[in-house]
Amino acid sequence: MTPTESGSPPQTWTEAERVAYLHDLRILDTAPEPAYDDLIRIAALVCEAPIALVSLVDADRQWFKAERGLGCSETPREQSVCALAFGGDDLVIPDLTADPRTAANPLVTGEPHMKFYAGAVIRTEAGLPLGSLCVLDRAARPEGLTEIQIETLRALARQVSALLEARRTRDAVAAREAELAAGERRFRVMAAAMPQMVWTTLPDGFHDFYNDRWYEFTGVPYGSTDGEGWNDMFHPDDQEQAWTRWRHSLATGEPYEIEYRLRHHSGTYRWTLGRAMPLHDAEGRIERWFGTCTDIEDLKRAEAEARKLAAVVAQSKDFIGITAPDGDVLHVNEAGRRLVGLPDPGSVAGTNILDYFTDASRAVVVEAVLPAVRSRGWWEGELAFRHRVTDEPIAVLYNIFSLSNDDGTPAGFATVTRDLRERKRAEEARDLLIRELSHRIKNIFAVVGGIAALSGRRDPAAKPFVDGFRRRLAALAQAHEYVRPHSPDSLPHEHGQTVLGLMRLILAAYTQDGRERIAIAGDDAPVGDRSATALALIVHEQATNAMKYGGLSTEGGTVTLTGARDGDTYRLTWAEAGGPRVEGPPDRQGFGTVLAERSVAGQLDGTLDQDWAPGGLVMRLGVPLANLLH
Repeated sequence: MTPTESGSPPQTWTEAERVAYLHDLRILDTAPEPAYDDLIRIAALVCEAPIALVSLVDADRQWFKAERGLGCSETPREQSVCALAFGGDDLVIPDLTADPRTAANPLVTGEPHMKFYAGAVIRTEAGLPLGSLCVLDRAARPEGLTEIQIETLRALARQVSALLEARRTRDAVAAREAELAAGERRFRVMAAAMPQMVWTTLPDGFHDFYNDRWYEFTGVPYGSTDGEGWNDMFHPDDQEQAWTRWRHSLATGEPYEIEYRLRHHSGTYRWTLGRAMPLHDAEGRIERWFGTCTDIEDLKRAEAEARKLAAVVAQSKDFIGITAPDGDVLHVNEAGRRLVGLPDPGSVAGTNILDYFTDASRAVVVEAVLPAVRSRGWWEGELAFRHRVTDEPIAVLYNIFSLSNDDGTPAGFATVTRDLRERKRAEEARDLLIRELSHRIKNIFAVVGGIAALSGRRDPAAKPFVDGFRRRLAALAQAHEYVRPHSPDSLPHEHGQTVLGLMRLILAAYTQDGRERIAIAGDDAPVGDRSATALALIVHEQATNAMKYGGLSTEGGTVTLTGARDGDTYRLTWAEAGGPRVEGPPDRQGFGTVLAERSVAGQLDGTLDQDWAPGGLVMRLGVPLANLLH
């Protein structure tokens, strides 16, 4: 036979498609198989050739699924003679050294010095050329192959194509079976892992599978609820409704969804949500039903609690509001809307948290309130709302706290705010009454002091006692004015009323030529009116005695008054220095000293110790912190 290249239809494939199909076969680099070896043995015998190959041409190599006489498993793509035949059905080259396409091929110029080639293309059913079944000889064959030999090669190539297609089909079937098996395993694992009870039925509704969660919940034996036994597990009042809804879904193919009470293994009935979806085949027929039962008893109870809470919010007299994280208001209850002049729930839409405040309070919200809520989660204090209609400021106790989602991300803010207008009016009335009482008490001090002064003038012998009495009375008046000022002008300079603030007021008169004879330092503590009166009397008495006999009786003498917190006790220490040498405690106690000691025990429930050291008297007063506020 003379050299030929039989014609073929125009090429309709691309190289990328051809290589991709070859790789999809997963045949490359597989082990030898007898079926392919037998085919090349037949080819070698029929064509009387020393070399026969099943050659598959990859992107950059040709790999031999079956090889006889060549001694290698692959060669580079540029050495492939088989690739030359992809444009036709077969290729015969009588003398490879004379053909310009192959004369320089290393397999021709070097070992194994091939001279003759004949091959039939291995094609897919779609016409993609994958390689060829070929024979080679080290001697040229000018006569080529006989017609019988050519037909044999073509038949053998078709057999290779059939083997490859069978492999592809077998792999696809195996993959599908593996996928189905894996899908079944995944379903079983998924059904076992799901927190819901899972069940499936046949197209007619026959229940044929329940997961373990169903049996754990119900406590019934495995398989006992197959078929139609499931309905007996429902509360008697729910069974007819469940059956009716299930029959409707079976008849129409509509999804099944219903709430019913399912009997728990404890014997109680718990609310459950039942759902099922139909699974269809390629033609749209229902293959199975897949369903779940979800225990919603806790949700039902939570809904009931939520309804109660909603009723509380709706009926509350306080302003209750909820905002989004950006401050946009989502809800304000009826009392809140009434407080700020919003007519209905719809009027809340589009408002922001800042819209509810006066200008001054809005600045506080921006600069202090919201940063505090974001950092520590809450803020409480007095602010002023703005009435949306009258623009009236409304004093409120504003309590705001942050809300979070289950994952901890911000969900917004909530507020429970109380109208303080009535309380403010009551406080103003009370303050007015207190100021009036303070004024009258101050007048009483003045009257009593005047009476004492009158008595001193009429009885010169009583004058020393009267002078001491008037000084004590003045100290008490100062203490009263400190803790109960009768006018804004008489308010203490310190923030609030404190022990050391009271001491500075009582002892201010002991400054000499700009020099403080009594140094006041240490920890401070708030003080109430009753405790202030007792402390004023005690310190005044100590200062009076120091001026007469102790540390303040000399030009260079001093007193140090130190406050200290010691757990639940407040300690006040009076230490004199620079006065006359102290020889010991006095022989008798004066009226003022006795009065002071009784005040410590009776009014303050405290202790008073005096150390008559040679260098100066040290007086230590201890009072429970809680009693100081009385």
